[in-house]
Amino acid sequence: MYSCLACIFINVTNCSDGIDGLCGTVSIIELFAFAMLFGAQLGKFSVMAVIMSFVLVAYLAFNWTPSKVLMGDAGSRAIGFLIAILAMKSGHPFAFLPLSLVFLFDGGLGLLKLAVLRVFKINLFKNVRFPFHDHMKKNLKINNVGIVVIFAICEIVMVVLTGVVLHVFR
Repeated sequence: MYSCLACIFINVTNCSDGIDGLCGTVSIIELFAFAMLFGAQLGKFSVMAVIMSFVLVAYLAFNWTPSKVLMGDAGSRAIGFLIAILAMKSGHPFAFLPLSLVFLFDGGLGLLKLAVLRVFKINLFKNVRFPFHDHMKKNLKINNVGIVVIFAICEIVMVVLTGVVLHVFR
């Protein structure tokens, strides 16, 4: 199960890396969330999450529109792998779902659409582009900064809700 989780999340973060700053911004929020919510369970891994967050902040200084340095597949996959490890080490692997809902929505639905199209020859979401940030940019005419802000706000809301739920059920 854990290798499946890592494989899924590596690909989902890779699919979400299509707009300057999107993957980095959402990843910073999620990495800090894992460090703050599961710091005791993660131990040294929480320090790694915070360090990676600061690395991404430095990266974003050069990746804001227009980008000068690109993350590419190697960067987004490394982030996805780290987040999957944090989810497994936290002792709450299903907390990964709400904390990663933004990535799962943006990149995961595109992977689901492609899989259903290839296996069953059914075109789900026929009028929606995936990854969803492409739909927002090309069909809804939202600029890159607006898309990043919308996704960041959604990620913050999911982190707060996850924190509340974990606090209530501890």
